[in-house]
Amino acid sequence: MEKRLYQDVNQDMRCRLFRVYRREAVVYFVDGVISTDFLQHYLLEPLAELIDVPFQGDLAQRLSEVVPIMGAKRAETYQEAVKQMMGGQAVVFADGMGEAVCFDIRMFVHRSVSPPLTESVVNGPHEGFNESIRDNMTLLRRILQTPELIGEMTSIGDRSPLGLCVMYLKDAVDEDNLRRVKNRLKSLHVDHVMSIGALEQLMEDNPFALLPQCCLTERPDRAASFLLEGQIVLVLDGAPQVLCLPVSFLHLIHTSDDTSLRWQYGTFLRLTRLMGAAITLLLPGLFVAAVTFHPELLPVTLLTAILESQAAVPLSIPMEMLLMLLMFNLIGEAGTRVPGVVGSSLGTVSGLILGQAAVEAKLVHPLLIIVVAVSSLGSYAIPDYSLGLAFRIAQLVFLAVSSVFGLYGMVLLLGASAIRLCGMRSLGSPFAAPIAPVRTHNPDVYIRYPLWRQRLRTWLANPSAPYRTRGRMRGFTRRRP
Repeated sequence: MEKRLYQDVNQDMRCRLFRVYRREAVVYFVDGVISTDFLQHYLLEPLAELIDVPFQGDLAQRLSEVVPIMGAKRAETYQEAVKQMMGGQAVVFADGMGEAVCFDIRMFVHRSVSPPLTESVVNGPHEGFNESIRDNMTLLRRILQTPELIGEMTSIGDRSPLGLCVMYLKDAVDEDNLRRVKNRLKSLHVDHVMSIGALEQLMEDNPFALLPQCCLTERPDRAASFLLEGQIVLVLDGAPQVLCLPVSFLHLIHTSDDTSLRWQYGTFLRLTRLMGAAITLLLPGLFVAAVTFHPELLPVTLLTAILESQAAVPLSIPMEMLLMLLMFNLIGEAGTRVPGVVGSSLGTVSGLILGQAAVEAKLVHPLLIIVVAVSSLGSYAIPDYSLGLAFRIAQLVFLAVSSVFGLYGMVLLLGASAIRLCGMRSLGSPFAAPIAPVRTHNPDVYIRYPLWRQRLRTWLANPSAPYRTRGRMRGFTRRRP
């Protein structure tokens, strides 16, 4: 055992010799991962009272009974014992035992529950997941207080395994989706999963697609809403987000604010986000195509002003647009990496100063700065970070096509993108549903209906349990005047 732990170089790999039931025994543990108080008061002290007590029988079962620690389990092989010890268990060996007994006394250092960093809301809870898998499971169970919420514990990683919990609502989940998730997890053979984002890449259907096919969220209430709709949530130890799947494209546009606000406000905000996504994707390309290939689409006064300012600029309009988009992307990335409030201030100030300097130096004309700024604001309106990155990359592709083929090329590319979107799948489910193909669904897609109208679950739920409310909700019976 000592050779497998490399105790000569791993100084935090500790062992403690003691006697119990007139036999030599030893406990192995990792210092800093377990609670030394629990080790002393709840493991060693109770066993110290049994030094000279005779005992004949199943010693492993007896140790599990006399030690007042919940979660005792047996390890029949050295490999299993080492795995349990590295996960925060105290592993006890004794003479005459054919297996080890593992006691759960782990105490990992982790931060407390804090507000979400990237998914802030106006109405709704202000607490987010942290890096502790137990805390994250507790946050979900506090919202969904029902035994139907199942959490199946497993591990992922061959050389350095991490704890993983597959959570789903028993009466709502589609058994086919659940089977696909379990099969994909079993088929993964990697040394170590570094993050929940790495797990997302291993679970997705189309690794070469630009759009994300899973949803990462750090909000327990949003994860609970996915569970209620029959979707599956993967909770990874050490990850401050959870992975929700399967999802559709419209799931990535929704936010927790939509449910907390009245249906009129939620619909308005949702349509605003869709408009921002369309502006991000198409506005720069449309501007370049209209000025370069289709000037008849612009008013004469606007076209004259553009051409007059363009005469003093040494670069072409497509090149100006590309440079300004790259500059704004650089500013956004720099603002993200700079810590604290300084990051957002840096992005705003840098955009203003560089834009004004570029106009005064006659490198770009003012209208192009406005187009780039509006398209950048549209990308910030997209709630999902991965989806926002996908739209910013696609924005450059549409710009390149419009610079060469004009509006006709953009229309063809947009049609090809729509066809590709309709052909994508998330965990085997259509990514563009319930629009293409049409599916029976809860009326909460791109327009939010009132809550008393939302009786159905999504098309991703178990077909035998399509309803989440039965009959008409009390208080909403239509009254005659």
